[in-house]
Amino acid sequence: MAYLARTERRRSIVDAAATVVARDGLSAVTARTVAEELGGSPGQIHHHFTSTDELVAEAWRQYAAREIEAYGAEVSGLEPLEALTNFFQDLLGEKDGQAMARWAEAAAHAQLRKPVADSYVESLARLTDVLASVLVRRDLDVARAREAAGRLLMLAVGLAGIARITDDPPISLRSVMLSAIHAECA
Repeated sequence: MAYLARTERRRSIVDAAATVVARDGLSAVTARTVAEELGGSPGQIHHHFTSTDELVAEAWRQYAAREIEAYGAEVSGLEPLEALTNFFQDLLGEKDGQAMARWAEAAAHAQLRKPVADSYVESLARLTDVLASVLVRRDLDVARAREAAGRLLMLAVGLAGIARITDDPPISLRSVMLSAIHAECA
């Protein structure tokens, strides 16, 4: 690994950790996996982060920011129904992705680890704002749009959590999510 200034090295570690989150999930972020991603040593990771929880929190913050920014750009100008269907496509069976599963996993980590909780709540607020900006397009005031976005997001995280623990959920994730999207876009 080449020499980098402390702030640059820390940034490169967070970048590598966010890559691990995107590829393998939050649970895969360890000093060892991030060091492997970087081509360095676990000691280097420990030198820059006081705990794995601090590293996981920063990795989540960066991963979520990238995903939220990409989504915002992707749905700019789309009608609310199309934009929301696009965002929640994992739960609608239209794409075999992991986006909502990552949010459900982060919620589980946040319940157990304060640094992760702080970054999760921060990113959740940011995502709620982006989803609310989609819903404002249908002539909702900002407060009502934020409430609607929050309802959809909380439902989706819960449904994604169910999908993470069983291949045979007791309800149709697709029909529940689709129904909620249509209700909020009516």
